Amino acid sequence: MSKLEKKVSNSFLKFAQKNGDYYSKVFGLIQRNQLKFYHINYSALLGGFVWSALRGNWFLFFLSTFFDLIAAVNVTMYFKYGAGIEKAIIDKKEFLVERYTNWQDSSFIYAILVFIIGRIVIGWLADRIYIKQFDKWQISKKTASGFNLSRIINVLLVLALVWPLTLYRSSQFAPDERTCIKQHRALEKGQEVSFKKRFDCFFISEFPTLLWIDRPVEISYPRNEDGTRYIKKKEPRKDLPTITLNKYVSQKIEEKVGYLTAFHGYIFDGATAFIRSILKGISAVFVGTPWIITGGVFLLVAHKVAGFRVTVFVAFALIYLAMFGFWNTAMDTMALVITATLICCVIGLPLGVLVGKSNRAESITRPILDVMQTIPSFVYLIPAVAFFSVGKPPGIIATVIFAMPPIVRLTALGIRQVPSEIKEAALAFGSTERQLLYSIELPLALPSVMAGINQVVMMCLSMVVIAALIGAGGMGLIVVEALANTRIGRGILAGLAIAFIAMIIDRVIQKASNQNNN
Repeated sequence: MSKLEKKVSNSFLKFAQKNGDYYSKVFGLIQRNQLKFYHINYSALLGGFVWSALRGNWFLFFLSTFFDLIAAVNVTMYFKYGAGIEKAIIDKKEFLVERYTNWQDSSFIYAILVFIIGRIVIGWLADRIYIKQFDKWQISKKTASGFNLSRIINVLLVLALVWPLTLYRSSQFAPDERTCIKQHRALEKGQEVSFKKRFDCFFISEFPTLLWIDRPVEISYPRNEDGTRYIKKKEPRKDLPTITLNKYVSQKIEEKVGYLTAFHGYIFDGATAFIRSILKGISAVFVGTPWIITGGVFLLVAHKVAGFRVTVFVAFALIYLAMFGFWNTAMDTMALVITATLICCVIGLPLGVLVGKSNRAESITRPILDVMQTIPSFVYLIPAVAFFSVGKPPGIIATVIFAMPPIVRLTALGIRQVPSEIKEAALAFGSTERQLLYSIELPLALPSVMAGINQVVMMCLSMVVIAALIGAGGMGLIVVEALANTRIGRGILAGLAIAFIAMIIDRVIQKASNQNNN
């Protein structure tokens, strides 16, 4: 053995301490890339998170604890379902007996599989992860090393803080929110509730309701005999129980929305009329024009902008829409998408330019755009219905809100990516801010802007389909009806039609964008 090999071996021994010869041999095999794939550390396999804690490898400690806890939870669930089977037999509920029996068997099998697979994974990873800990230890001696019994305290803390409550939760049928609310109201009336029931509602049910609020004054906005609105207040009965924060805030929001629609409804009616007028004009082009002219225009635009191959695809897609009877509905959907896209571009492009030029505007709009892109699409239907009722205009408004963020972000990105040298040169030659924007920044940002428009069109199409739930119509209505009536074939055909519409728009816009880039 050379001096270098002896020095490395001594480092292995000093790091591992207990069973140093084993780890010196294994670490050497790993460094020489000679460790067999099926090699397993049997001490780690048997010891699990205890071995990981004693060796100070906290990644393996938490991973092993995770595996073992899942296995233990499924074991307790096995006994929980056993108790449920006995109760179901007493109550003569055969369907529950069958259900709990299936769940009990699957829980037992799952517990065994997770425990065995988890331990094998830990045993296989142990030495391979442990040598990385050795590498860190060579850089910094503060890294945990050796076999330290004092680290068992971490194991005891995990057992004491995590396992008991988790296993108790998995062994009990947790009370639901309604049960806990009834329990709270029983306590308000001075009735006795057992400690176990209160413990279960606080610890193993949903997050406990910590704040209870007196019922607020009920406010409504009925009409006078002359048709005008007035504010009507109704005090709640004193014998009614307190309510949760969720219900209190929900009631306040509904009151504010009711106030706006009752006394400032002309604003929303004006917006609805404006959007409806735009939609009528666009629908007249797509739906009112004979199909042969509309189809010919589609093919001509595709040929001029995107080339022969895309034109062939557009022709195939249009034939599909016509052959399966989706033509008028598809054109209606196209009108909705184009209306929403135009509104998004009119609002989003100037806003994107502002965000791209102003750091303050960027810091203000970023969290707003993050929220807009995070909220599920169905949620946008709620304010649309609340302020604008149902129909196509509310569907377009919900679509615009949903599809706005991409064009704002990508326009701002394109403006910010314009090289500063070009802008400085333009200003040096006497360009005004307006000339700089229209002649330099926007042309150079055009690829990013076109990508934003493409994203907006795709998101508008997806949201327009969902907006059929509030009366937007179009292809979405066919999908909704097929889903409601379990008409699988019609739903699949409508889904393919929507996909073809999306692909037509996407291919044409992408080709146009590529030509502009060239």
